[in-house]
Amino acid sequence: MRKFIAAACLLAALPASALPRAECELDPIQNRIPSSHGDAAMAPAMDGLQKLYRAKAPKAAAPSRWIHGSDAVGAGVLTYEIADMAPMTRAFLPTENSPYDHHFKGDMMKTPHMVRIGSVDGRPAWIAINKRPDSPLPPRLLAFLDLALSAEGQAVIAATPGFAPLGADERAAERKRLDAYVAPLDAALPTYRPVPGLSGTISSVGSDGMRSLMDKWQCRFSVLQPGVRKGDRWDHPGTLNGFHALLVGEADMASMGRELWPSELAQWRAGSGSSAAPIEIAVARGGFNTPQRTTAQAIFVHPSNPIGHLSIEQLAAILGESPTITRWGQLGLTGEWADRPIKVLTPPHVAPNAMSMQMMLLKGKGWNAAAVPAPYAETARALQADPAAIGFGGLEEGAPDLKALAVADADGNIVPLDAPNAATGRYPFTRFMYIRLAPGKVSPQAAAFLRYILSREGQEWVRYSGYHPLTAAEAKAELAKLAGAAK
Repeated sequence: MRKFIAAACLLAALPASALPRAECELDPIQNRIPSSHGDAAMAPAMDGLQKLYRAKAPKAAAPSRWIHGSDAVGAGVLTYEIADMAPMTRAFLPTENSPYDHHFKGDMMKTPHMVRIGSVDGRPAWIAINKRPDSPLPPRLLAFLDLALSAEGQAVIAATPGFAPLGADERAAERKRLDAYVAPLDAALPTYRPVPGLSGTISSVGSDGMRSLMDKWQCRFSVLQPGVRKGDRWDHPGTLNGFHALLVGEADMASMGRELWPSELAQWRAGSGSSAAPIEIAVARGGFNTPQRTTAQAIFVHPSNPIGHLSIEQLAAILGESPTITRWGQLGLTGEWADRPIKVLTPPHVAPNAMSMQMMLLKGKGWNAAAVPAPYAETARALQADPAAIGFGGLEEGAPDLKALAVADADGNIVPLDAPNAATGRYPFTRFMYIRLAPGKVSPQAAAFLRYILSREGQEWVRYSGYHPLTAAEAKAELAKLAGAAK
């Protein structure tokens, strides 16, 4: 119940002027009861829970949608994010999950997240929601689900004809499935100030992993700047698509979930006829353990390896060309480890993870010639089989029994890879999400859109996306770059 009260207080503190119009009502911090659209059989219980929610948060606005007429619409309202919740008394069909999976490919959501709140006439009573892997839920939605699984919420379920509540262990298990780390938002981030009279279009092509963020940012921005609308191109099938669209002048912005590779920079210069690089604005920090998306890079060893951490310099001396550290004894290990050669395993060198590490750690220089590149799954199996091996990749790409090492930063601080250290950037191998623009072609409306993204409200969205918000200092640096580019 304390969590509900805390979330309700956060919502109630927001000024009415901060609330978006109906089509943008999925604003994660809006003071509104979550919207719901789904199974008619769930209507009595959902009505009872809404009444209880109103009693706990009397200042919350009415939901923008509260319709319980058919389970046939559940998959659709979640796919197109026109409701926070889809109450259901059956599992989703393959013909519902397949288009859902396709729609949210970049977000890695394969099926709606099913939260069981009880049973009705012997069937499970679920509230289906969109929950991105390793991502927290927006406060108001989490508050509603917390309430549904609380003792008071379960009493409402028990008092509803035909419904039965969950047992205590079942409630605890369902609640645990909602847990996720919520990255802090820097209080010093600037607020966005709308530009009077701004009008025109903005176009964007790029990363599928950023599609939901770009859509949410644009939706809210259209409220703040009603004279600015989407251009002919607003499409996010992949990072490379964005690069090429920007290169040939088909988009104002290219959302890209990774660094610009040296080969791409050369291609840009050749194609644009200019030595100037694209303008690069970091808009979010990569995630901690987000499957197949921009994520922090873990350094893996076999669990039997006694090494606890490595420094950035040591890693470069192991992984880079002309390595100077080739045996585990050079890192302080003794006994049977002293003369054991270090076997270096990497992802394929053209893979995004490998390219990222080559730029971050090796500063573009070559790999250790003895390194064995292989697909992620093969690398994980090789690490499991060889106590002398070392490798790297996203946490989700390592086997469960591999050991992820802490890394000593430039100041000598030993930093383990965990959610708080990834979110703040203390862990050295965190990455960023970017929006890139063509030099000399930054329109006033595109510049305003980016200023909104780098604002406190724009960064609030990032907290629920699987990625992490920028700090105020980082946003300030990006805003300075943008100001110079927009002149």
